[in-house]
Amino acid sequence: MSFTLYKETRLNCFYVNIAALLKRLPVEEGHLVYLFNQAGLFYRDTEDEDEFQISPYYRQLDDFVYGLFGARLHKEAASAGNEYMRMLKAALANGKSAIIESDIYYLPYSGFYKRTHFPHALEVIGCREGTFEICDHYYEYHGFLEESELQAVFDASLNSAFYKRLYVWFLVRTDGPPPEELTPAFCKSVIRDNQANMTGAITYDCPPGSYAGLAAFVPICDKIRSLKTIEEDAVKFKSASYLYEGFKEIANSRYHHHLFLKAIGEHPLAESYLEADQSWMVAANLLMRAATGNQFEAFEERVLARMERVKQKEADNTALLQQWLDRRREGPSDDVR
Repeated sequence: MSFTLYKETRLNCFYVNIAALLKRLPVEEGHLVYLFNQAGLFYRDTEDEDEFQISPYYRQLDDFVYGLFGARLHKEAASAGNEYMRMLKAALANGKSAIIESDIYYLPYSGFYKRTHFPHALEVIGCREGTFEICDHYYEYHGFLEESELQAVFDASLNSAFYKRLYVWFLVRTDGPPPEELTPAFCKSVIRDNQANMTGAITYDCPPGSYAGLAAFVPICDKIRSLKTIEEDAVKFKSASYLYEGFKEIANSRYHHHLFLKAIGEHPLAESYLEADQSWMVAANLLMRAATGNQFEAFEERVLARMERVKQKEADNTALLQQWLDRRREGPSDDVR
């Protein structure tokens, strides 16, 4: 393999592993900018009263992996640790690297080992004589785990609060025709879909019952207001953590959409998305400061004021996308710029 660790600090722990799998196909690194193109938004309550979902991603990444690179992202699940190990070995035996998941609390090399529970993903690039080679791209770790160590990680993770089953992911080249060159139609579809989602359309894989696009700001701000009223600290900080991680991921999506827009020559629009990235990060950091001192009431006004600015920036960007689409309706259909 031509590299071990793939370093990209603005991709989450799952997406950075997808990028690494693609590079090993191989896919040129410069082409990955077209993959991470979603800049939507949705909010959804879950069946668990103290859990909710905030995400900028309304479409499965595999749609783009197939369309851009002619490969499919396969996944298999196991609810028992020994079965999960069997699936991992089968993927590696076919000459592929694989993405696995675990509760980071149980990973022996991690700085969070036996300190903090949260879900994590990493890549296994090989196995030799019972020793597995690990690439944890998110934390820039390359090393080895014995089979007994990795089996213990799987067994313990399946008993954690995060997992009822564990998934293995790997890439498979398709037998169909190779993907087409990047086209103006593809670029236009990305911008059209982001604009549609931000104006409230529940498209593709955006969950039914979601608040999509700009409408999501109402329940998000309600969640912020609720923090000061939650008496149990564990529930309060869990809710704040969902907000913080959601804001950070939305910021990352705006950063990557800005790279996509730059790559297709839309520099002014790209800069506007970079400003949105920075605005979401400010909101995330304000939430972190409030949580650090358990001062949610004291910070509420500042956080909500920032969210008003974030919402206005998102509304402005959505309008810019609509203007971009309107210009394409009036001009040549194959003109990207």
